Amino acid sequence: MGCNLRDLVVPHPIDLSDLRGERVAVDVFLNAYQFLTSLTGPDGRPLSHDGRVTAHLYGFLDRASSLIAHGIDPVFIFDGRPHDLKRETLKDRRDRKNVARRKWEAAVEVNDMASAKKLGPQIAEYTPNMVEDTKRLFDLMGVTWVDAPMEAEGAAAVLCGRGEVSAVASQDWDTLLYGSPTMIRNLTAHGTRKFGRVLSAERIELDETLETLGIDMHQFVDLGIMIGTDFHPGFRGVGPKTGLKLIRNFQTLEKVAEHKEIEVPSDIDLIRELFHNHPSVEGMIPDHTRGQEEGIVAMLRGELGFGENRVKIAIERLASANRLRSSSKPTLFDF
Repeated sequence: MGCNLRDLVVPHPIDLSDLRGERVAVDVFLNAYQFLTSLTGPDGRPLSHDGRVTAHLYGFLDRASSLIAHGIDPVFIFDGRPHDLKRETLKDRRDRKNVARRKWEAAVEVNDMASAKKLGPQIAEYTPNMVEDTKRLFDLMGVTWVDAPMEAEGAAAVLCGRGEVSAVASQDWDTLLYGSPTMIRNLTAHGTRKFGRVLSAERIELDETLETLGIDMHQFVDLGIMIGTDFHPGFRGVGPKTGLKLIRNFQTLEKVAEHKEIEVPSDIDLIRELFHNHPSVEGMIPDHTRGQEEGIVAMLRGELGFGENRVKIAIERLASANRLRSSSKPTLFDF
């Protein structure tokens, strides 16, 4: 999830109608894990059909079609190859997952389904096969997707800065550190219930954030690095509010480190560069197309055992937005 900036930003609740007519980049992997960890069976594992995981497809079918029905044009961004600086972060995640997997297996062995249900989400994986199934579904739905060279939220932030999308929908606060002018949280969870409350999409503006904090973009990135990101664990004992006071007083990470007698990261220039100039998609991102009704039905109903009503709702949403092609039921847009 990168750097925790929750206590430093000013989120503005919005309705999906506020984004009508806008093109919005969506971070795929974080959404995929939300679906894989929330749409689970009695043993805590993601929903599947004949051994083939389908939970992520249930989620993306519903959320992508809902966004389109609300007049939003989603562009889904897939993560690319992680930078070597992220190696320790990824290793820590794997280690925690391995511990959880052993506990889950032990719970299943003694038929402790209550414990297995809680542990299952901790071992969820978004595998290459699941990625390919997701891309295939997007193609059948006529939804635009692209592969990022590195971090999806970083590439999306650059696209937003270039004006190719109007906002980046992500739960990862690093989206702001990468320089996205506008970030949307809870976009794909808008209207759902969590911990007894209904979630609402929120808009966070980078310029407003910097003005409110009283710092510039270079100081904002330094602040994020001090708090801790995927590329550096941060300074011990420095949280968001303490870090803000320090960067206001001392202006740069180096001067903060000197004040606290902390060693400056040896690769600080590279870490900063990853935020200020993150690699992104080359050239213009493609336009959406219209979905293929027969293809959607064949994949989801024929191959994966989706319920008729679930698929019907998604197809009706696409049709309502003039985003559907059917060989058996031509529309005016086919002529």
